[in-house]
Amino acid sequence: MPALPTSPALRPVPSGWHLLNTVAAAVGLGVVLAPWLYEALLSMGLLQPLAEVSSSCGDTPAQWLSLRIGLGWGVLIGVGAALVQRLTRRRWAVAAVMLDLIVLYLSMQLFMYGSSKVFATQFPRLWANLDTPPAELTPMRVAWQFFGYSRTYQQFLGWGEILPAVLLLFRRTRTLGAFVATVVMLNVFVINLFFDVCVKIGSGTYLALALLLLAQDADRLWQFFILHRPAAPRTLPATAEHFSRIGRWVYRGLGILLTLAMLYLVGQDSVGVMAYADEQAQVLPVTGVWETVQAERWAADRWQPVAATDSVWPTRAYFQAANAVLRNSFRRDRFITEPDSARPQKVLQLIARSEKNEYGAPRPWQYALAGPDTLRLRGRWRQDSLRLTLKVRRDLMK
Repeated sequence: MPALPTSPALRPVPSGWHLLNTVAAAVGLGVVLAPWLYEALLSMGLLQPLAEVSSSCGDTPAQWLSLRIGLGWGVLIGVGAALVQRLTRRRWAVAAVMLDLIVLYLSMQLFMYGSSKVFATQFPRLWANLDTPPAELTPMRVAWQFFGYSRTYQQFLGWGEILPAVLLLFRRTRTLGAFVATVVMLNVFVINLFFDVCVKIGSGTYLALALLLLAQDADRLWQFFILHRPAAPRTLPATAEHFSRIGRWVYRGLGILLTLAMLYLVGQDSVGVMAYADEQAQVLPVTGVWETVQAERWAADRWQPVAATDSVWPTRAYFQAANAVLRNSFRRDRFITEPDSARPQKVLQLIARSEKNEYGAPRPWQYALAGPDTLRLRGRWRQDSLRLTLKVRRDLMK
């Protein structure tokens, strides 16, 4: 640790609350660093890797394990730092430094999640969801359908996350930013919890970090909101003031560099979000809601007719940008679609996607438009090879 200045105002004997705050800040930083700590232990051979899950969702076994590792690391570092401060009777700036890092991380995450909603990519308005009774959707899909129904409301949610991200970057507005972030992330966490959305670790982490930052002004907030008394100005000095003159310049310089790096990452993420938004707006030749009028299944070395009551008969097929759904009364399967690189005008790759966003192997589907309202498809759905003729349902493309 850098040497503290000799001013007694900045070097008081650490109180119990200061030591507790040191531990809490270390635990918060441990959670932030959890994925990197997990990878570091793997690279050193101190941990056996868990099975990889091909998923764009969260709450995987590896993420739960990394969370426990981060919490354990934070407790060890925090308790160790608190004990040394207690024994030396000197208050370090370690908690303030860790809190500054937490601020940058939380601001970055809020920027990224907010931008995905501002560009309306997190909750796409899908014909497949609108045409499916809510009872047939998972709780997560019901929530996604609700938020995605109104593009303007989705953007409102996004700006609600970007606002605290901006406020957190300035010391004078950090408490306000933490307050707004707490309200926003509490709502997100509760939705994820009760609608079984598979990003509980992320939203719970952001809520806990916002509460930790808000707790830095707990005494002043209690005086103002609960006791209805004037709150005294914040007396805690800026983190850089804990260091010597050279240390202050170094810390401020590092702070500027880290902030610029964070904003660069946010900018890169926003570019990716905009590219994804353009991808979602694409109109492929198969785009539309299609109703099956004829189906055949390959069996006994020939194509055999399939009855409309058979479980392999897809009542409807939905193709919307990179999303596809095949469903009937027995099944509802989701896919990611992408044109085949060798035959983009004839073949689509359908990648099965579970409700937890776990992906299967790509399967090629041949397609041909037999007129503006007729689509012919041939491919494999689960265990059956099918040949389908479908008619467009423009009334369901709202």
